[in-house]
Amino acid sequence: MALRNFRPLTPTLRFSSLPAFQELTKSSKPAKGLLEVKKRSGGRNNTGRMTSRHLGGGHKQKYRKVDFKRRKRDIVAEVTAIQYDPNRSARIALIKYTDGELSYILAPDGLIVGAKVTAGENVAPDLGNALPLRAIPLGAAPGSKRR
Repeated sequence: MALRNFRPLTPTLRFSSLPAFQELTKSSKPAKGLLEVKKRSGGRNNTGRMTSRHLGGGHKQKYRKVDFKRRKRDIVAEVTAIQYDPNRSARIALIKYTDGELSYILAPDGLIVGAKVTAGENVAPDLGNALPLRAIPLGAAPGSKRR
């Protein structure tokens, strides 16, 4: 994820940097089946009384269901979009499996639209692939191709 640095026009901007949004896929809407309503309490309990102060406000957010466990093993999926997630600082990738199912994964830096990703024991240790720790070869740098 690239960072955008500002010109030092004021003392506040001198060391400021924000995420740049160049890696996001333009005009890509979130997948409807992978969204969930995120209920907010505003610091109130079940009777409506305030129990935690200084909570509340902010913009409404919907939760994106991210497949952290990579449930489908040894099935190739194609990255269809890189999207913004309001609930975390990482970007998420919308992937489509060969059987047509959609899923979200956390997008590593350098993952591009159209890349093929797989999860399983006997897959190459490439960018976006998920392997168990025992299957990663010794000396393989994160995100590098097999040597």
